[in-house]
Amino acid sequence: MTTTDTLSTSGNNPVAEILEALMNKHRLNQTELSSRSGVSQPAINRILNERSKAKNPRKETLQKIAGVLGVTPEQLTGQEPISIRMMAHGAVPIMGWDSLTNRATGQHSVWLACPVDHSDLTFALTIQGEAMIGNDGYREGEIIFIDPGVIPTHGKDVVLVTAGTALFRRMVITQEGRFLKTLNPGWPCPIMPLPADAIICGTVVFSGCVR
Repeated sequence: MTTTDTLSTSGNNPVAEILEALMNKHRLNQTELSSRSGVSQPAINRILNERSKAKNPRKETLQKIAGVLGVTPEQLTGQEPISIRMMAHGAVPIMGWDSLTNRATGQHSVWLACPVDHSDLTFALTIQGEAMIGNDGYREGEIIFIDPGVIPTHGKDVVLVTAGTALFRRMVITQEGRFLKTLNPGWPCPIMPLPADAIICGTVVFSGCVR
């Protein structure tokens, strides 16, 4: 992790700055944080407001608050770094299409905020090719947000892997079965049965508009 990818603080009491940022990320007010952590609201208020003169909170207090906010007590006090991406509400990684087929893992260098509700497994891809270009379709180079937690129902656009190839198609479900459809009217073989070996990676939930 590089220093440019970590949260920095400027005050004498970094707990206050870090706590405020994490509360904003999780959309928690003092009352809600108190209810979830078991730490009194006045105690949380003191940490937030007495930035230059507040004493370090008790270890037990830090542990309770940190547990709710998904960080360690050391990160909450500024002793250990927090990645900037952890502070951004709804940030998801932009992945490469090859990572879907070779199951590449590792840290992602580019993250984007997803504007709609989504699961923690959501990721983004940049559209390649022209199969899904059309009146109700997409543009090459457009970024799509894919949520593996959303069930691919009829009419939803999905990303899947079959025979070692990653595809982007629209799901069509009929009495005859499940099919994959392209949105480009000039695409050869615009509809095909969903292959038996297909692994659906997720459903598109946003791409400039809610999907």
